[in-house]
Amino acid sequence: MGARHITLDTGHPEARFSATERPRIVLRQAFFATTDPGWQRRLNRAALIVTTRAYDDRGRELVADHQVFRFSVLFNPTWPDPLFRNIRNWTYVPVELRADAPPVMGWLMELRLRDLRLGPDERMEVVFLG
Repeated sequence: MGARHITLDTGHPEARFSATERPRIVLRQAFFATTDPGWQRRLNRAALIVTTRAYDDRGRELVADHQVFRFSVLFNPTWPDPLFRNIRNWTYVPVELRADAPPVMGWLMELRLRDLRLGPDERMEVVFLG
């Protein structure tokens, strides 16, 4: 597992990764870069969505799994900055396929924000192992 650092902003609202093996990730850190003094209220409603898809040899989608990681689980109103280190409350569960499913030829993983509209100078940075 290697460390990956992604940045989500208005120009890049999602990050995509393809693989030949079933994805496994461990979310480690998140940082909301903003100058908005009301960031706590905005981030408390938001979530990181991780969508995992599996495809067969003809390009047909075998499974689409959506996992929601809410910032409210990480949120502590006494924190002065929107930086979350050593994330332990976001546990990604690898996708399981039915026993009679055709062989998987490729995987696609997408990460995007939900319920958080980023301003022109804002960004969300996420670090994970995977």
